Amino acid sequence: MISKNTLKIYALSVITVMAFTFPAYSAVDDIPMVDAIMRKSISSYDFPGLKKRISLDIRAMDITQFLKFLATEGNLNIITSKNVSGPVSLLINDVTIGDALEIALSMNGFAYQVKGNIFTVMTIAEYKTMFGVDFYDQRETATYQLKYASPKNVAAILGNVKSDIGKIVYDDSTGTLIVIDTPAKVREMDDIIDKQEIPTVSRVLPTETKVYELKYAQVDVVKDEIAKALTTDIGTMRSDIRTNTIVVTDLPHQLEIIDTIVKAFDRKTREVFIEAKIVEVTLSDKFQWGVDWDGIIRLAGDLTGATLTPEVYFPLTLTGAFGKMTFQTLTGPSANAILEVLGTVAETRILSNPHITVEEGKESKIEVIEKQPYEEETTTTASGGTTTASKSYQWVNVGVSLNVTPHINEDGYISILIKPEVSSISAWYGGAAQAAGSVPVVKSANAQTTVTIKDGVTIIIAGLVKDNKTKTVNKIPLLGDIPWMGMAFQKVSDEIVRTETVVFLTPRIVSGDNTFLLEKDMPKPSKGIRQ
Repeated sequence: MISKNTLKIYALSVITVMAFTFPAYSAVDDIPMVDAIMRKSISSYDFPGLKKRISLDIRAMDITQFLKFLATEGNLNIITSKNVSGPVSLLINDVTIGDALEIALSMNGFAYQVKGNIFTVMTIAEYKTMFGVDFYDQRETATYQLKYASPKNVAAILGNVKSDIGKIVYDDSTGTLIVIDTPAKVREMDDIIDKQEIPTVSRVLPTETKVYELKYAQVDVVKDEIAKALTTDIGTMRSDIRTNTIVVTDLPHQLEIIDTIVKAFDRKTREVFIEAKIVEVTLSDKFQWGVDWDGIIRLAGDLTGATLTPEVYFPLTLTGAFGKMTFQTLTGPSANAILEVLGTVAETRILSNPHITVEEGKESKIEVIEKQPYEEETTTTASGGTTTASKSYQWVNVGVSLNVTPHINEDGYISILIKPEVSSISAWYGGAAQAAGSVPVVKSANAQTTVTIKDGVTIIIAGLVKDNKTKTVNKIPLLGDIPWMGMAFQKVSDEIVRTETVVFLTPRIVSGDNTFLLEKDMPKPSKGIRQ
């Protein structure tokens, strides 16, 4: 007969058991340690039904029926795996449902898992398959990071203290010591470790020392990267700027990583040889808005293999007399061949033809500048009322300025940051041109872009259009020079000439071992040119 709080089944024998729980344990504060998470008892879960107290007297009751009874009495959610079976016998008086459930499961060799508000009962074998550990294993794990004592020596001492189920693992190179044992034994061994880990004890580390004599990179740059890779509290580094040398002491496996870092930074700096041509094209009515490069290529006729990419605009769009700035790349004929064709349809003049070699990642500057003077007058009034005037000349730079910064990637392509600027004097403020007190008004067109091209491909920067105003005086000799009356014997006319500045850039990767200037005019391979 089952009453509200008591289930009595008379038995020939009675087994009385007790449930044990183990308190959590933490290590001393001055030694880093990670404790294993102890299995919680069922009564410690915050379910009201587990606190309900009952008395039971049963013998050979099926475990599934027993669990169903406890679930009903405690308003609990209990499910069982298909392998949970067998009888259960209990004689308990005034205990909580949580304790009764844990006693029954432990005596019959079953495990459980709590997820949400559901208890899942399973066999110990099923639990070990799921989680990789024995459900009733009382061992815990503590990890120590020793700073002074030798893990090998401490492990030898602890080997005489650990229990039969305990285990000691250590790594002398990193100072790591791992203790696996019962909570009581872990507490005992923790006291021993605390006494061994003192500053007066110095462990011998299996470190190695290596000298890096840098060939290309600077010590100040490389040592900052090496410092990030050193083993904490173990690795050390010294450097000498005079000999460009770094000495590193660290664990062998960490030195392999540092080798890779040094190799990456201390490599031979590659260089880029840049052949530039800055050309001024006088635009006729046919090309008043700029050179038609597709038309120039068609006019080339027998220059087979020429390929001109579609026009690409710079980020900065300019309006007015300067039009718009563009760049295009050219493979096939050389810049000289294109200039020959361009010279047949327009008047061209090479302003500059510089050749420079620059290290990758460094900025190089090409300038074709005219220093334009203008007069500046300064008036000074003394305390006595005396006024004096002094004249001086100031200079303003106008012309073409080109800044390039090349980078080389692993595939042999060159990525160039290009910043061209074309400036000219468009007017004079405060008077006639170059008159006393007048100041030049400088108009400039500039842009910035990055182009990625193959070694030896020519970049054409165009669209740098400007108007040049020319004043022409035609007069009758002698008569035209007579003051005031001479104006009747002369004719003054203003002519506006529109020009476009075109920049040809041909970058090539060089090793720095040979004189590339003598090789720049050699025939270039035609591989990769679109026919």
